[in-house]
Amino acid sequence: MLSFCLVQPAMALVARAQFANDVVDREPVNDIGDTIKVIYGEIQRVYFFTDLRDMSGHKVIHRWLLNGEIQVELPFDIGGDRWRVWSSKKLMPGFDGLWTVEIVDNGTVIESRSFNYVDDFEY
Repeated sequence: MLSFCLVQPAMALVARAQFANDVVDREPVNDIGDTIKVIYGEIQRVYFFTDLRDMSGHKVIHRWLLNGEIQVELPFDIGGDRWRVWSSKKLMPGFDGLWTVEIVDNGTVIESRSFNYVDDFEY
C-alpha cells in the first residue's frame, strides 16, 4: 500500500490592510473607514498600511488608483515572514472620487481596499 502526504506551501497572506491618518511605530494610529471628506484649505495625507505574511523575498507594489486610473505605484522589498509596509498619498480638493489601493505581487492583485474622497462643498 502506497500513501502520499501532500504538503501545501504556505500561502502569501495580507493579514491586515487599512487606511489611516498616520503610522507610528509601524502600526496605523486608526482606521479611517471608507469615506473621507474634503477639507478646504488643507492637504490631507492618507496612509495605506499592510501587514504581510509568508512573502519574504517578494517585491510587493502599492498601486494607488483614482477612479480606476493609476496615480502612482510604490514598490516594497519584503524582508521577512511578517512584514509591515505603508505608503501615503496627499489629497487636495479636486482629487475627489473613488480611490483604490491594490496590493500587487508578481503582477497579480492579491488584495485591494477603497475609499471615497467626497467633496460636500455647497455653494
